[in-house]
Amino acid sequence: EEVGSNGIEASWAGGRDGRVVLDRALSQIARLLAFPHGVAYIVVVDDNYPEQISQIMEETYGIKVFPWMRRRARNEFLTILKMKPTREFRCAERT
Repeated sequence: EEVGSNGIEASWAGGRDGRVVLDRALSQIARLLAFPHGVAYIVVVDDNYPEQISQIMEETYGIKVFPWMRRRARNEFLTILKMKPTREFRCAERT
């Protein structure tokens, strides 16, 4: 419910595992990355399960994801994930 709001709570709300918005964005990131030189960076916390994000991106879209930088911010760890396409992504045609 906070994810769809316009208040400050939307900035820290992420739904289940903090990934409602991010999970919606993964396919868009895949479409926007140009092979072979495209790069995307996203910031996640450990509660976002970065290893799951990496697995989804690699298996579904052929995008290699690896931790680029990691820092502690008060009570949580922030990781910047770097994403690079390993092949050209083609959207499935709609019928």
